[in-house]
Amino acid sequence: MSLTTSANGGTTFAPIPEGTYLAVCNMLVDLGLQYSETYKNTSNKVLIGWEIPELVIELEDGEHTRTISKQYTNSLNESANLRQDLAAWRGRDFTAKELKGFDLRAIIGTSCLISIIHRQGSNGKTYANIASIMALPKGTAKGQLSENALVFDFDKDDLAKIETFPKWIGDLLKKSNTYQDMIAAPAKPATFTQEDYSEDDGEIPF
Repeated sequence: MSLTTSANGGTTFAPIPEGTYLAVCNMLVDLGLQYSETYKNTSNKVLIGWEIPELVIELEDGEHTRTISKQYTNSLNESANLRQDLAAWRGRDFTAKELKGFDLRAIIGTSCLISIIHRQGSNGKTYANIASIMALPKGTAKGQLSENALVFDFDKDDLAKIETFPKWIGDLLKKSNTYQDMIAAPAKPATFTQEDYSEDDGEIPF
């Protein structure tokens, strides 16, 4: 799997308040092949996360911007949630050429509006969920990342990088079939090269 897509425990905090916020994409994680107990199948998954610049939280090492994330099946098929959210985010659907292979790294550092609602889990706890993602209205100032983006690609990154991630992300990665297969196979040299991510100044953010 890779971060090109196509059409073919931890400390807990109060949930982010409901509302609509300017957000900046700060996280893109290839989750590999994940098994779903609900649907009894395995599919390629990707995790996308956003910072919300106007909301901060105090941690032991200082203030940090609040973040929220969402998991997707890594597909740009017409009915895929990933395609629908990305199309709403960029303000138009994908072209036939883009559907053959779109590099998700283009979304890192780009801004959007996200609408957050609360839902109660089966355990009785209240969770913040992303209800919708929208393109920024024309003339709206873009947000800026407060910290380096977190990006991981099983096809390009060394598995040792996982140990530097928050535990909940590391746990997701390690339970994937992709991770289990890779640690069982002979080691291969990493081919990842650090890139700079920047926003397009045009009308479409990516």
